[in-house]
Amino acid sequence: MKKIHLAYFSPSGTTEKIVRGIADGIKDVFPNSPVEMIDLLNPKTRKDRHIFGSDELVVFGCMTAQKLFTLSDEMFASLEGHDTPMIGIVSYGNGFYGIALKELLKRATERGFLVAAAGAFPAQHSISSTIGPGRPDASDMETIRAFGRKAAEKIGSGDLNLHTQLQTNWSHVDEFNKIIAMRESQPDAPYVLPESYKTKEISDACIQCGICANYCPTEAIDVSRKSFDLNKCIGCWGCINRCPRHAIRSTSREMADIMTSFGSAFAEPLKPETFF
Repeated sequence: MKKIHLAYFSPSGTTEKIVRGIADGIKDVFPNSPVEMIDLLNPKTRKDRHIFGSDELVVFGCMTAQKLFTLSDEMFASLEGHDTPMIGIVSYGNGFYGIALKELLKRATERGFLVAAAGAFPAQHSISSTIGPGRPDASDMETIRAFGRKAAEKIGSGDLNLHTQLQTNWSHVDEFNKIIAMRESQPDAPYVLPESYKTKEISDACIQCGICANYCPTEAIDVSRKSFDLNKCIGCWGCINRCPRHAIRSTSREMADIMTSFGSAFAEPLKPETFF
């Protein structure tokens, strides 16, 4: 394998952690293959053109919101495969991932990639630290590395077919299944949160270090003014999760109510799912 590329969209860092864990497993099989990082959180990275050959391997990872998180159009537009093997994964907040893996497969195939393995991994919810706390944990990381090793062995053997048909991941709660059903019936509809769901404030604890702005995928934060452009904001909560001073918090009552309902419904830890 000429090179291993890790392409990921990870506002809070959990998806990146999963992708790196997969790479550790891959390196057990291809120890001499160099690894390149492609951070799709960076707007400049999404504007670049990344072209891959058939002798390279791409690991793609993205967080979900019943489908691939917003900006997936930009992400895949920047990636171009030429019969390039791919390992595709999604992370989700211990609830459900809806049509995300099906969408990933479709988009990757359209861009010239051959998805040979896929996975859905529970992670600490980006909005609430009490949902899936600490995930992926040590046990998850063992599973993740083993998944990477198995996927690399499969690809190394020349088997680039995905033998398991990916299905929509439904919830056990009717309230949330209505949202998944909408995604299922309108897979190309954009994922857009109402502005009232995205309201935030920056407290006096802010030292204007700029870390929140650096981790904002849409450049929606003005640190000097302590303000947010809610039209640009996509609600990924990277700013809240990355702030070293915990100076940013959500002020949305609607989102707080949703998280209360979500936390009650999905308290039981879920297991990773893998597909070959």
